[in-house]
Amino acid sequence: MLKFRVDSPGSVPQDPNSVRSEPETFEWIRTSLKSGDTLWDIGANVGVFSLYAAIEKTNKVLSLEPSAESYATLNANIRLNGLDEYIQALCFAGSKETNLLDLFMKDTTSGASHNSIGSSTNQFGEFDVNGFQSVIAIKLDDLNQIKGVSSPDHIKLDVDGKELAILEGATEILSKVDSILIEIEGINLSENLDRIEEIISSAGLEEDTNWRNKGSGRNRLYWRNKT
Repeated sequence: MLKFRVDSPGSVPQDPNSVRSEPETFEWIRTSLKSGDTLWDIGANVGVFSLYAAIEKTNKVLSLEPSAESYATLNANIRLNGLDEYIQALCFAGSKETNLLDLFMKDTTSGASHNSIGSSTNQFGEFDVNGFQSVIAIKLDDLNQIKGVSSPDHIKLDVDGKELAILEGATEILSKVDSILIEIEGINLSENLDRIEEIISSAGLEEDTNWRNKGSGRNRLYWRNKT
């Protein structure tokens, strides 16, 4: 059983079986990660999926979460569950290029979503900004070159509309992973989908369309040589 520190209403984990909690993501982790695999959780928030992936202590997880508030809760949750040796958490954002950017915050509390790197626009359009935070935005291909960082076998990508930019900075990584689960809604569905699928296809990954209507219906799953 996982333990969580509650720092705000947004940091309260949802029932894993509810649509809001994305049960399809739990299923993907449970059925896809093999012993010894490494998961990169891009947009980890307070760590629900990172903790679930590491709970058996047979996998490694690299968790990226740019919000300082959510990052603090993420680290507390890692320690509460004794998973310090299995989860590396970084207060970074993924990006097309490695640089210093502002995190535009719709909600500054721990566990909040729909914030955005580099602009006040998320997957659903413009939002009112209630705070800013400077953050290192890192190209995933650059992250993979840092000594001590384990290369991913699987990637979970959920970053409130910045998925395309992150994929554009991850072409080398994508050519090596076994699978990637991506949130596709809002602008990703209406404007970015063709380019997203072009990048993924060029990396040798193919969509498992059986996942389109699972759970929340917000995530799409792409595999390499899935039989």
